[in-house]
Amino acid sequence: MPAPGGAIRPSDAPGGVRHAASSLRGRLLIAGVALLVLTGSCLQGYANGTAEAPLVGMFFLASGCGVVAAAFRGRGPEVRAFMLTYGLGVLAGGLAQCYALVVFGEPQSFSDSVYFLQQVSPRPPFVALVEMPADVALAIAAWQGLYAAGWWLGLSFGTYTAVMFNALVMGISGSLTVATARALFGHDPWRLRRVGTLFAFCGLSLLFGALLLRDCFVVFFTTLWFWGVVRWLVRPCARTLAAAAILTAVSVCAMLFLRDEAVVLFGLFGGLAIACWYAARRLNAARLSVIALALAAVLAASPYIAGYAQAFLNAQTSGEDKYTSLSEQEDTGSSLGMRLIVHQSLPVRLVFGTGLLLVNPIPLSANFRAGALEYYWIRGYHGIYQVLVLPLGLAGLLAAGRLLLQERRKAFPWMFVALFLLLGVLAVVSSSGELRHLGQFMPAFMILAALPDTRQVRDRLRVRWIALPWYAAVMLAHAAWAVMKGVI
Repeated sequence: MPAPGGAIRPSDAPGGVRHAASSLRGRLLIAGVALLVLTGSCLQGYANGTAEAPLVGMFFLASGCGVVAAAFRGRGPEVRAFMLTYGLGVLAGGLAQCYALVVFGEPQSFSDSVYFLQQVSPRPPFVALVEMPADVALAIAAWQGLYAAGWWLGLSFGTYTAVMFNALVMGISGSLTVATARALFGHDPWRLRRVGTLFAFCGLSLLFGALLLRDCFVVFFTTLWFWGVVRWLVRPCARTLAAAAILTAVSVCAMLFLRDEAVVLFGLFGGLAIACWYAARRLNAARLSVIALALAAVLAASPYIAGYAQAFLNAQTSGEDKYTSLSEQEDTGSSLGMRLIVHQSLPVRLVFGTGLLLVNPIPLSANFRAGALEYYWIRGYHGIYQVLVLPLGLAGLLAAGRLLLQERRKAFPWMFVALFLLLGVLAVVSSSGELRHLGQFMPAFMILAALPDTRQVRDRLRVRWIALPWYAAVMLAHAAWAVMKGVI
């Protein structure tokens, strides 16, 4: 009904008016993202001494929008997530490269980024696949293909090409995250936009889209697999099962040439997905047959399962040794945490290491110091982002638990999302303890963070009741750190 005085409330507005408002928001988004991309690509062009970077940046923006719109039938939230993530990634890359140029004299100074750039050739003869390090071959092959195409097109060689491609990959990962949320929420524009916004402003999304790191590909293939499995759990049928199986095979094969120690996790999470599917349904003849076949397969493959378990333990030990050694070389405020947590036994590390990973670094200002690498500045931003947003994720975990009590069958896809996140965090804590390795599990966190509807008073109060003790705990952790460091 019209409001008094002839005014029309938004809910009473005709469809044409709502469409016009939506179109206006869309035009503003396009203009804003275009400005982000132009600014960021110009900064990257300046850092690399070329005027061609804006052309590359706009080309990736247009092609990425086309791919996402075609893949998801032009659905607005998915396209919005891509555009926002890509635009912010390009801008962060421009700022990072200009900072590195001024402070260190090179567009990128982080050791991994320098190493990866050294693995590609700017001109023929290009590096052959057999010459690439096997554990990162897929990322290097993608970047080498870009530089080969750039050479044929006459583009100047520089980090900007591969870095903006990384931002493109992260943008597509953002759209996949929103598509996964759509499978769970249905068509809920408010929640879908929130998921896209959380992904775009996440510090790890910015880090992987701003520096020459392989992690953007790790996030992409993990998110691709996650999307396929969640769709199958929400709508279990032969079509979604086949799609999930294909995406699992693709992602496992890709991870072998990106971060091979992470491959063992697909077996763990695949088993978790099957358990959630089984628990959500009653037993019938078909499922009893599946269980019998699965048990027979387990017995037949017992030697391989034992080998898999040993591979899991080897990966955990290798990752722990490697990244503990690297962490000991970092001169940050987390060095105290290294002495008190990382060198402890596994049970102690799982408990206290999780807290250290969630509040990282301690103090949160440790990475913001003159002369720090651009990597640490962006990672420092993520530490603040994570502390601020975590109450939403915790509220989402509790909401998923309530769904299990209220709607048993419909809640098991949410149980999978929650357990995927929790087990992923524990896997990182028990192996590397490296903050950026959480990136492949952040899509699950963002979806859970959108579950509480903060437009509703009840959900808003729940989030506040979680936020107050959480922020108090963070301040107490900082106070304890100050005491142990001898500052107080």
